[in-house]
Amino acid sequence: MRLTQLYIPLLVILSLLVALSTARVFPLGLDIAFESMSHQIINAKFMFLLHITAASLALIFGSIQIIAAVRQRYLNVHRWFGRVYAISVLLAGVSGFLIALQIDGIIGTAGFALLATVWLFATVQAVRFARAHQIQAHRRWVICSFALTFAAVSLRLQLAIFMFGFAMPYEQVYPFLAWSCWVPNIFFAIWYVRRS
Repeated sequence: MRLTQLYIPLLVILSLLVALSTARVFPLGLDIAFESMSHQIINAKFMFLLHITAASLALIFGSIQIIAAVRQRYLNVHRWFGRVYAISVLLAGVSGFLIALQIDGIIGTAGFALLATVWLFATVQAVRFARAHQIQAHRRWVICSFALTFAAVSLRLQLAIFMFGFAMPYEQVYPFLAWSCWVPNIFFAIWYVRRS
C-alpha cells in the first residue's frame, strides 16, 4: 500500500473533525468554547471569531481538495472549492496576523505572525500559478499552503498532549506551540514536494 493511501484519509478525517469541533463556539460562545485562550482574545473577539470560522472553512475545503478523485474527475468543483479555500485563507491569515500582534510575549507573537505571513504567501503563490495554468507549480505551492492550514490540527493534537499528558496549562505551552504547530508541517511539505 502506498504511503499516500494511508495518510490522505487521515489528513482529511482529522481536518474535518477539527473544523467541526470549532463549531462549538456558536452554541457555547467564545468565553466557554475557548476558555483557556480568553486572556488572549479579550480585545479581539471579532477577529478571533473570523479567524476560527475562516480557518475551519479552509480546513474543510482544503482537505476535500487533496482527494485525488475530486481534482481529477470534477474539475469545476475543484476550481470553485479552490476559490473558497483561497478566500478562507485570506480572511483567516489576515485575522490571525492581527491576533498574533496582541499575544503576550515576543516568541508567541513571532511564531503565529510568521505562520500567518507564510500561509498567505504560499496561498497567493498557489493561486497565481493556477491562474497562469502552471499546474505543477500550483500543486507544489498548494501542498505548502495546506500544510500550514493543517497547523490548526497540529496545534490541537500537541495541545492535548501537553494539557492532558503533562498537565501543562495553555499559557505555559503556547510560545512553543506557536512554532511547533507549523514548522514541522512546512518542512514535511517541502520534503514531499521535492521527493515527488
